[in-house]
Amino acid sequence: MRRERLTTRPSPDARHDYLVELRGEPRTGTRLTLRLVPDRLVPDPASVATYLAEFAGFADGLEALAIAILDDLNNELVPRWVEVVLECDSPLPHRVAIEDRQPNWDNPQLMGRLRRI
Repeated sequence: MRRERLTTRPSPDARHDYLVELRGEPRTGTRLTLRLVPDRLVPDPASVATYLAEFAGFADGLEALAIAILDDLNNELVPRWVEVVLECDSPLPHRVAIEDRQPNWDNPQLMGRLRRI
């Protein structure tokens, strides 16, 4: 199962909100930007690369791919906030962004800064 490819390590300090950003290519010609505010666990970047390789033959469209990645991350990491952005240029420029957050979590200062990035 692809979720098993995602390994984690404890957050160095779960008292603080901080941003983790990873980029990859889940399938040829598709770019992924993953941004998350961890809670108790952070992803191991090497495992994310291995995990993304599981999507090489995924053919259900960017929307379904984004939802699959979001669901997997929510199940394995339980981040405070997560955003999955997928982009491809062919046959037309196409971008899908999806986000989720834990109930009652908010950090207006951090989220305001993220909008400017």
